[in-house]
Amino acid sequence: MSTSNVIDWSRGALRMALLLGGPPLAVALLVGLVIGVLQTMTQMHEQVVAQVPRLIAVVVVVLVVLPWLVARWVAYAVEMIGSIPEMI
Repeated sequence: MSTSNVIDWSRGALRMALLLGGPPLAVALLVGLVIGVLQTMTQMHEQVVAQVPRLIAVVVVVLVVLPWLVARWVAYAVEMIGSIPEMI
């Protein structure tokens, strides 16, 4: 196993982690920003008000993009498992 293979696999793993975690994190960021602005405008600084909409938005996004997430994850796993004989 060469160093370039390890670097390529690590880069692929990081890219896959960003692809799988990106949509929920982006939605949590956007909803948190909107709620934060609304809380600042209304001067209501309750933590539960910020957490519940963010949690609901993340759950909805995960449920919507779940088929795509699983397809990408399975394709990556098949590619990694398929490359094992080349290492030996």
